[in-house]
Amino acid sequence: MRTSTTCELADNIVRECHAQFDKLPKNGKPAKRNNGQAEWTILAGIVMATPVKDQHTTGTSGTENIEESIQAEVVWEIECISLATGSKCLPQGKQSPRGDLLNDCHAEVLARRGFNRWCLHEMLRSVVEVDNLKKIFKYLEARSHDAQQEKSPLFELTNAGTQFHLYVSQAPCGDATTASLALTQSEESRNAFMAGQQRRPKSAAQELTAPGDQDLSTSLVTGSKRERESEELVEPLEAGAPSTKLQKRDIVSTTAAAKSHTTNESGVQKDQQLDCNDQVLSFRRGRVDYDSVGVLRTKPGRGDSEPTLSMSCSDKIARWNILGLNSALVMPFLEKPLYLKSVVTKELFDAEALERAFLGRIQSCPGSRTDKAPTTSATLHPHKISVHKSEITFEFSKEAVSKQSAQNGIPSPPVACASSLSWIASEPQLTEVLINGCKAGASVKKQIQPKSRSRLCKINMFESSVDLWRSVSPQPPLVQSMMSKAGAGSPSEPGPMSITYHEWKRLDTDFTKAKQLLFAGVFQNWVRGDASLEYFNIHGDTISDHSNLQEEK
Repeated sequence: MRTSTTCELADNIVRECHAQFDKLPKNGKPAKRNNGQAEWTILAGIVMATPVKDQHTTGTSGTENIEESIQAEVVWEIECISLATGSKCLPQGKQSPRGDLLNDCHAEVLARRGFNRWCLHEMLRSVVEVDNLKKIFKYLEARSHDAQQEKSPLFELTNAGTQFHLYVSQAPCGDATTASLALTQSEESRNAFMAGQQRRPKSAAQELTAPGDQDLSTSLVTGSKRERESEELVEPLEAGAPSTKLQKRDIVSTTAAAKSHTTNESGVQKDQQLDCNDQVLSFRRGRVDYDSVGVLRTKPGRGDSEPTLSMSCSDKIARWNILGLNSALVMPFLEKPLYLKSVVTKELFDAEALERAFLGRIQSCPGSRTDKAPTTSATLHPHKISVHKSEITFEFSKEAVSKQSAQNGIPSPPVACASSLSWIASEPQLTEVLINGCKAGASVKKQIQPKSRSRLCKINMFESSVDLWRSVSPQPPLVQSMMSKAGAGSPSEPGPMSITYHEWKRLDTDFTKAKQLLFAGVFQNWVRGDASLEYFNIHGDTISDHSNLQEEK
């Protein structure tokens, strides 16, 4: 934990994450292999910033980004609350039906999962540690006892000015790094990328706004519903995957965008609000058509890797920028989502691409310009986010390790570290080393034992959510109903009628509706996970009755 002025906040966020990483054990960190080849990884951390001075300045309302509060010179107390490394994810065929494996171990995703576990832990502390004066969340006991309300917030941040920031040592995979990665490849690849960019016509939706304009609607890829339905299907998924096939999406006409735009004083066209049903982001598998920007992409980027159902980190951050950082297991406890205020990165930094990936391409969601405050969680509101470049280098980044290898005369290029790390401030003594979606050392040929599960996997997060609900009394009507359905008054009780993870994550009906709106509109081409893999109870037993099965996105 450290203090920082607003002017130095971005760099101090990086320093806080690096300092916490340095404290972690060496096990699981990149190392030098027996053949001399060096390993690299990506580091990500979510940092909490709480104002400690100038409480009455505009910079402490929790709604300003870094630039908007610079004039106020707010002093912040910053703390890394979730830290992770990693660049791997499980292929589709290795996913578990018991929720005991992590499908996506990219650093940003693990950091966010750690953030959600931290939220559950801190909320529980605010209930059981009554005399704790350093509570992050305030338990709204009076409101929690209003059992007549179907949805009543149980917790809120103790300090309304608290902000959350994401640091990533390398800009997130997907749309945010499409151009940057292409330009770091061979000369042939660079020329192909630039030629594709020059050939691609710009539509109204692809025009850039003036520098500094608050509207970041840049390089959107759109298409009418009829055109999307007529596109050719390619790369069918394996058996057991969702019925939706991965589709070959090309840049199509911008019917919706062309019929609604204005021109600002500088003569640059600027999109007005578009119907979310007419504005749909196209889809690409990995690095296919790398000269296409603004599109949804799956991991991994390499064409020779096994296909996955995991969307790129750029896409996931854009999703968090609408729905919030909180997962479906945490959102029922809150009145409104918690959002990222900024993303700080170094390698492959491209401000235009980052702004497009996180905000510009999702501006068409209904309800919404980024300068309008959300009213209900069932309405989609893109959240304004700022991006910052830091000049502080992470010692195990690909760029740093490559430079060091060259200086040491090592001919082999560095390789990505196979393991991932997860550290959470609420459980500071435990650093998990993860390989193949579970703790290192576990046998992947047998069913994963509870001791080998990551605390971040679905079933363990399920259990943490249940523990928090059991600490709140009385529960809201919907929770009480699900408790009764479980049999003995608790979803943790064994039995064939136990509540499944699939059902439990739909406790917050507003949040569920908001997701449905999002995936019916701008994220209509989001690759959906297999909902049948979510029909397990809190003991890891799979439930065969899928009568109410819905494909998950």
